[in-house]
Amino acid sequence: MKTYILDIQKMSTEDGPGIRTTVFFKGCNLKCKWCQNPESIPFYRQKYWIKDKCMGCLSCLECPQKAISFDEDGLKFEERLCNFCLWCAEQCPTNAIEVKGREIEISELVNELLKDKVFYEKSGGGVTLSGGEAALHWEYAYELMDELKKRGIHTALDTAGCYPYKILQKLLEKTDLLLYDIKHIDNEKHKEFTDVENTLILQNAKRVGSLEKPEVWVRTPIIPDSTDSEENIKGIGKFIKENMPNITKWELVTFNNLCKNKYQLLNRDWGYENKELIQKEKIEKLWALAKKYHKNAVWSGATKLEV
Repeated sequence: MKTYILDIQKMSTEDGPGIRTTVFFKGCNLKCKWCQNPESIPFYRQKYWIKDKCMGCLSCLECPQKAISFDEDGLKFEERLCNFCLWCAEQCPTNAIEVKGREIEISELVNELLKDKVFYEKSGGGVTLSGGEAALHWEYAYELMDELKKRGIHTALDTAGCYPYKILQKLLEKTDLLLYDIKHIDNEKHKEFTDVENTLILQNAKRVGSLEKPEVWVRTPIIPDSTDSEENIKGIGKFIKENMPNITKWELVTFNNLCKNKYQLLNRDWGYENKELIQKEKIEKLWALAKKYHKNAVWSGATKLEV
C-alpha cells in the first residue's frame, strides 16, 4: 500500500513524549488561515521553484511538455500542461525545483522509521503521524501503526478530528497517544478561520475524552487575533471539564511565523506574515486561565523577546 508523504521529520520533541519521528501526510480537509504547513493541504504532489537556489541557466525551459515559462517575476509552472514527469527537477543543476510529496510503501517507511528505534527506546519516544490529516489516509495509517506496534514502537496520532468517528475508532486500536486539536470553541469563528464547522470535531472530542485508552492530550494553537482570546480559552476549558474527563494534558501552543517563506514559494499571500509572537505575559495569563479548568494545562512554543 502506498500514499503521499510530505516529510519525515526526525529528532522531533514537539509531537508527543521523548524523541520522536513525525510523519507528515499530504492532504487536509481544514484550511486553517494560519497553517504552518500549507504545502500539506493538497492531497497531490506539488512542484516549487526556489528562487534563491536558481542560477538562471534556463535549462528547465526545454520542458518536453512546454509547461514552464520564465519572466521578470521568475519561473512559472503551467499546471494544465504538466504531466509531472519531473524532467525539469532532474535537469536543474542547483536543485532549485523541489517536489513536495512522495509515494511511499508502508514497508519502506517502516524501515526508515526503525533506524531511530534506539532513540525512541532511550527517551520514551516513538513515531507520530501528522499532516495534513493522517486520518484521511486511515487504512495506510492503521497498517503503519500496526507494523510499528509489532516492533514495540510507541505510536501517536495528531488529528483535528473532522471526519466520521468510525475512522477514528479504528485508528485508536493502534494508537498509544492521541493529540487532539481543539482550535476554537465558537462554531462560526471556527468556520471563519478553518473553513469548516467544529460540530463534528467536538462530537468526536466528547467520545475520545471519555475513553480509558489511549492517552489523550488536547492541543490548542494560540493564534493572534484568532484563537488567543480569554473567551476562547474559557470556552474550551469549560468544554474539556464537562466532556473530556480522561484527558491527561491540555497544551496551549504559541504561534510562530517561521513558515512565511512557504507561502512565498506557493505564490500566496499570508494574512499572518506580519503578526508578532505572543508576549510571555499574555500566554502565562491564558495558561493560568486554562489551569482553572484542567490541572495539567501547559504551554509551549516561542514568545516575543522583550528588550
